[in-house]
Amino acid sequence: MLKVLTEKERKIVEEYLERNHIETTFLIGNVKYFGFENKKDVRRCGDYFGYFEEGELKGIIPFYNLGSCIPHFESQNAVPYFIDLMKNRDFKYLLGMRRLVEPLYNGIKDFKHNASVDEDAYYVNNNFKHFKLEGIEIKNYYELNLEKAVEFIVEANRVGFKNTAYSIEEATKTLNQRPVEEDYLFVLKDGRIVATGCIQTTTDKIGQIGGVYTTPKERGKGYCKAVVSELCKRIIDRGKTPTLMVRKNNTPAVRAYEFLGFEYYDEYVIIEF
Repeated sequence: MLKVLTEKERKIVEEYLERNHIETTFLIGNVKYFGFENKKDVRRCGDYFGYFEEGELKGIIPFYNLGSCIPHFESQNAVPYFIDLMKNRDFKYLLGMRRLVEPLYNGIKDFKHNASVDEDAYYVNNNFKHFKLEGIEIKNYYELNLEKAVEFIVEANRVGFKNTAYSIEEATKTLNQRPVEEDYLFVLKDGRIVATGCIQTTTDKIGQIGGVYTTPKERGKGYCKAVVSELCKRIIDRGKTPTLMVRKNNTPAVRAYEFLGFEYYDEYVIIEF
Protein backbone atom coordinates (compact mmCIF):
# COMPACT_ATOMS: atom_id res chain seq x y z
CA MET A 1 0.00 0.00 0.00
CA LEU A 2 1.18 3.50 -0.87
CA LYS A 3 0.05 6.51 1.19
CA VAL A 4 0.90 10.15 1.79
CA LEU A 5 3.14 10.63 4.83
CA THR A 6 2.36 13.37 7.37
CA GLU A 7 3.56 14.48 10.79
CA LYS A 8 1.45 11.67 12.29
CA GLU A 9 3.93 9.17 10.82
CA ARG A 10 7.05 11.06 11.95
CA LYS A 11 8.15 8.41 14.47
CA ILE A 12 7.98 5.47 12.08
CA VAL A 13 9.59 7.56 9.32
CA GLU A 14 12.47 8.52 11.60
CA GLU A 15 12.93 4.88 12.62
CA TYR A 16 13.04 3.86 8.96
CA LEU A 17 15.53 6.59 8.04
CA GLU A 18 17.75 5.73 11.00
CA ARG A 19 17.96 2.11 9.79
CA ASN A 20 19.26 3.42 6.47
CA HIS A 21 21.17 6.45 7.69
CA ILE A 22 23.84 6.95 5.01
CA GLU A 23 21.53 6.13 2.11
CA THR A 24 18.81 8.56 3.27
CA THR A 25 20.90 11.53 4.36
CA PHE A 26 18.99 14.02 2.19
CA LEU A 27 15.66 12.76 3.52
CA ILE A 28 16.78 12.88 7.15
CA GLY A 29 18.01 16.47 6.88
CA ASN A 30 14.94 17.70 5.02
CA VAL A 31 12.47 16.01 7.38
CA LYS A 32 14.39 17.32 10.39
CA TYR A 33 14.52 20.96 9.31
CA PHE A 34 11.49 21.35 7.03
CA GLY A 35 8.94 18.72 8.12
CA PHE A 36 6.27 16.97 6.04
CA GLU A 37 4.08 19.96 5.23
CA ASN A 38 4.73 21.07 1.66
CA LYS A 39 5.35 24.81 1.79
CA LYS A 40 5.57 25.54 -1.91
CA ASP A 41 7.97 28.48 -1.57
CA VAL A 42 10.53 26.38 0.33
CA ARG A 43 12.79 24.46 -2.05
CA ARG A 44 13.44 21.54 0.31
CA CYS A 45 9.83 20.93 1.24
CA GLY A 46 7.88 18.40 -0.79
CA ASP A 47 5.38 15.58 -0.96
CA TYR A 48 6.32 12.36 0.86
CA PHE A 49 4.83 8.95 0.07
CA GLY A 50 5.38 5.75 2.05
CA TYR A 51 5.13 2.12 0.94
CA PHE A 52 3.75 -0.23 3.63
CA GLU A 53 3.79 -4.03 3.87
CA GLU A 54 1.58 -5.58 6.55
CA GLY A 55 1.47 -2.22 8.30
CA GLU A 56 5.27 -1.73 8.31
CA LEU A 57 6.96 1.10 6.43
CA LYS A 58 9.22 -0.43 3.76
CA GLY A 59 9.91 2.46 1.41
CA ILE A 60 9.80 6.26 1.10
CA ILE A 61 9.69 8.39 -2.02
CA PRO A 62 9.72 12.22 -1.76
CA PHE A 63 9.18 14.79 -4.51
CA TYR A 64 10.84 18.05 -3.52
CA ASN A 65 9.96 21.55 -4.69
CA LEU A 66 13.50 22.05 -5.99
CA GLY A 67 12.73 19.32 -8.56
CA SER A 68 14.39 16.24 -7.09
CA CYS A 69 13.07 12.77 -6.36
CA ILE A 70 15.19 10.76 -3.89
CA PRO A 71 13.60 7.32 -3.33
CA HIS A 72 14.57 4.61 -0.89
CA PHE A 73 13.09 1.17 -0.28
CA GLU A 74 13.84 -1.90 1.80
CA SER A 75 11.46 -4.16 -0.13
CA GLN A 76 11.64 -4.75 -3.89
CA ASN A 77 7.83 -4.93 -3.81
CA ALA A 78 7.84 -1.11 -3.54
CA VAL A 79 9.32 -0.73 -7.03
CA PRO A 80 6.13 -1.10 -9.16
CA TYR A 81 4.21 1.21 -6.81
CA PHE A 82 6.94 3.85 -7.02
CA ILE A 83 7.13 3.52 -10.81
CA ASP A 84 3.39 4.08 -11.22
CA LEU A 85 3.60 7.17 -9.02
CA MET A 86 6.66 8.58 -10.77
CA LYS A 87 5.10 8.27 -14.23
CA ASN A 88 2.53 10.89 -13.24
CA ARG A 89 4.77 13.23 -11.26
CA ASP A 90 6.73 16.18 -12.60
CA PHE A 91 10.33 16.14 -11.39
CA LYS A 92 13.70 16.97 -12.92
CA TYR A 93 16.21 14.89 -10.96
CA LEU A 94 16.19 11.26 -9.83
CA LEU A 95 19.07 10.43 -7.51
CA GLY A 96 20.33 7.90 -5.00
CA MET A 97 22.40 4.75 -4.66
CA ARG A 98 22.55 2.92 -7.98
CA ARG A 99 20.92 -0.29 -6.74
CA LEU A 100 17.87 1.77 -5.68
CA VAL A 101 17.61 4.15 -8.60
CA GLU A 102 18.33 1.77 -11.48
CA PRO A 103 15.17 -0.38 -11.30
CA LEU A 104 13.02 2.74 -10.97
CA TYR A 105 14.71 4.45 -13.89
CA ASN A 106 14.27 1.37 -16.06
CA GLY A 107 10.55 1.49 -15.29
CA ILE A 108 10.00 5.15 -16.19
CA LYS A 109 12.58 5.95 -18.88
CA ASP A 110 10.08 5.42 -21.69
CA PHE A 111 7.73 7.94 -20.06
CA LYS A 112 10.28 10.69 -19.31
CA HIS A 113 12.68 12.59 -21.53
CA ASN A 114 16.18 11.64 -20.42
CA ALA A 115 18.76 14.43 -20.63
CA SER A 116 21.79 12.96 -18.84
CA VAL A 117 23.01 10.31 -16.42
CA ASP A 118 25.88 11.11 -14.04
CA GLU A 119 27.86 8.10 -12.88
CA ASP A 120 28.98 9.07 -9.39
CA ALA A 121 30.52 7.44 -6.37
CA TYR A 122 29.60 8.06 -2.73
CA TYR A 123 32.56 8.63 -0.41
CA VAL A 124 32.85 8.61 3.39
CA ASN A 125 35.70 10.14 5.41
CA ASN A 126 36.65 8.29 8.59
CA ASN A 127 40.35 9.15 8.33
CA PHE A 128 40.49 12.90 7.79
CA LYS A 129 43.79 14.51 6.78
CA HIS A 130 43.74 18.29 7.07
CA PHE A 131 44.98 20.47 4.21
CA LYS A 132 45.71 24.16 4.60
CA LEU A 133 46.56 26.50 1.74
CA GLU A 134 48.45 29.70 2.44
CA GLY A 135 47.48 33.05 0.93
CA ILE A 136 43.71 32.56 0.83
CA GLU A 137 40.69 33.37 2.97
CA ILE A 138 37.75 31.04 3.52
CA LYS A 139 34.49 32.74 4.50
CA ASN A 140 30.90 31.71 5.06
CA TYR A 141 28.23 33.24 2.82
CA TYR A 142 26.90 35.60 5.50
CA GLU A 143 30.38 37.15 5.83
CA LEU A 144 30.31 38.22 2.17
CA ASN A 145 28.39 40.60 -0.02
CA LEU A 146 25.23 38.59 -0.80
CA GLU A 147 25.11 39.71 -4.43
CA LYS A 148 28.66 38.52 -5.12
CA ALA A 149 28.06 35.19 -3.36
CA VAL A 150 24.87 34.62 -5.35
CA GLU A 151 26.58 35.49 -8.65
CA PHE A 152 29.30 32.93 -7.97
CA ILE A 153 26.78 30.21 -7.06
CA VAL A 154 24.99 30.86 -10.36
CA GLU A 155 28.33 30.55 -12.19
CA ALA A 156 29.08 27.30 -10.35
CA ASN A 157 25.76 25.80 -11.40
CA ARG A 158 25.85 26.98 -14.99
CA VAL A 159 29.54 26.39 -15.73
CA GLY A 160 30.50 23.65 -13.29
CA PHE A 161 27.31 21.61 -13.06
CA LYS A 162 25.84 22.41 -16.52
CA ASN A 163 22.58 23.65 -14.99
CA THR A 164 22.12 26.45 -17.52
CA ALA A 165 18.65 27.39 -16.26
CA TYR A 166 19.85 28.05 -12.70
CA SER A 167 18.78 31.54 -11.66
CA ILE A 168 19.75 34.29 -9.26
CA GLU A 169 16.43 33.72 -7.49
CA GLU A 170 17.25 30.04 -6.90
CA ALA A 171 20.73 30.88 -5.63
CA THR A 172 19.29 33.46 -3.22
CA LYS A 173 16.84 30.89 -1.84
CA THR A 174 19.68 28.40 -1.50
CA LEU A 175 21.41 30.79 0.90
CA ASN A 176 18.38 32.23 2.68
CA GLN A 177 16.80 28.84 3.46
CA ARG A 178 19.89 27.16 4.96
CA PRO A 179 19.85 25.56 8.42
CA VAL A 180 22.58 26.91 10.67
CA GLU A 181 24.96 23.92 10.34
CA GLU A 182 24.89 23.91 6.54
CA ASP A 183 27.91 26.10 5.93
CA TYR A 184 28.28 27.59 2.44
CA LEU A 185 31.95 28.51 2.15
CA PHE A 186 33.81 30.63 -0.39
CA VAL A 187 37.55 30.76 -1.09
CA LEU A 188 38.89 34.27 -1.65
CA LYS A 189 42.22 35.07 -3.29
CA ASP A 190 43.23 38.75 -3.20
CA GLY A 191 39.63 39.60 -2.35
CA ARG A 192 38.13 37.68 -5.31
CA ILE A 193 35.95 34.60 -4.98
CA VAL A 194 37.70 31.72 -6.75
CA ALA A 195 36.03 28.60 -5.33
CA THR A 196 33.12 27.38 -3.25
CA GLY A 197 31.72 24.34 -1.45
CA CYS A 198 28.94 23.68 1.02
CA ILE A 199 27.34 21.25 3.41
CA GLN A 200 24.33 20.09 1.39
CA THR A 201 22.54 18.43 4.26
CA THR A 202 23.23 17.36 7.82
CA THR A 203 21.97 14.74 10.26
CA ASP A 204 22.97 13.88 13.80
CA LYS A 205 25.72 11.65 12.33
CA ILE A 206 26.65 13.02 8.92
CA GLY A 207 27.53 16.24 7.13
CA GLN A 208 27.23 15.74 3.37
CA ILE A 209 29.43 18.01 1.26
CA GLY A 210 28.49 19.24 -2.20
CA GLY A 211 28.50 22.18 -4.60
CA VAL A 212 32.31 22.12 -4.84
CA TYR A 213 33.47 24.35 -7.69
CA THR A 214 36.54 26.33 -8.74
CA THR A 215 36.28 28.96 -11.47
CA PRO A 216 38.07 27.58 -14.59
CA LYS A 217 41.02 30.01 -14.65
CA GLU A 218 41.93 29.15 -11.05
CA ARG A 219 41.88 25.36 -11.19
CA GLY A 220 44.82 23.20 -10.19
CA LYS A 221 45.88 25.51 -7.34
CA GLY A 222 44.45 23.56 -4.39
CA TYR A 223 41.35 25.69 -3.78
CA CYS A 224 38.95 22.74 -4.03
CA LYS A 225 41.02 20.71 -1.60
CA ALA A 226 41.24 23.65 0.80
CA VAL A 227 37.50 24.36 0.95
CA VAL A 228 36.58 20.67 1.32
CA SER A 229 39.20 20.32 4.06
CA GLU A 230 37.65 23.24 5.95
CA LEU A 231 34.16 21.76 5.55
CA CYS A 232 35.41 18.40 6.85
CA LYS A 233 36.97 20.08 9.87
CA ARG A 234 33.71 21.83 10.75
CA ILE A 235 31.71 18.62 10.34
CA ILE A 236 34.12 16.60 12.48
CA ASP A 237 34.23 19.34 15.13
CA ARG A 238 30.46 18.80 15.47
CA GLY A 239 31.01 15.11 16.11
CA LYS A 240 29.87 13.99 12.65
CA THR A 241 31.28 12.16 9.62
CA PRO A 242 31.94 13.95 6.30
CA THR A 243 30.51 12.37 3.15
CA LEU A 244 30.23 13.49 -0.47
CA MET A 245 29.44 12.43 -4.02
CA VAL A 246 31.83 12.80 -6.95
CA ARG A 247 31.70 11.92 -10.63
CA LYS A 248 33.81 8.83 -11.14
CA ASN A 249 35.52 10.30 -14.21
CA ASN A 250 36.48 13.52 -12.40
CA THR A 251 39.98 12.28 -11.64
CA PRO A 252 41.39 15.53 -10.12
CA ALA A 253 38.48 15.77 -7.66
CA VAL A 254 38.68 12.07 -6.75
CA ARG A 255 42.40 12.40 -6.04
CA ALA A 256 41.85 15.52 -3.94
CA TYR A 257 39.15 13.84 -1.85
CA GLU A 258 41.16 10.67 -1.36
CA PHE A 259 44.12 12.81 -0.25
CA LEU A 260 41.86 14.23 2.47
CA GLY A 261 40.95 10.72 3.68
CA PHE A 262 37.73 9.97 1.79
CA GLU A 263 37.10 6.33 0.88
CA TYR A 264 34.68 4.77 -1.59
CA TYR A 265 31.34 3.64 -0.13
CA ASP A 266 28.95 2.84 -3.00
CA GLU A 267 27.80 3.63 -6.54
CA TYR A 268 25.60 6.75 -6.82
CA VAL A 269 23.52 7.94 -9.77
CA ILE A 270 22.06 11.35 -10.63
CA ILE A 271 19.65 11.36 -13.57
CA GLU A 272 18.43 14.63 -15.06
CA PHE A 273 15.24 14.61 -17.10
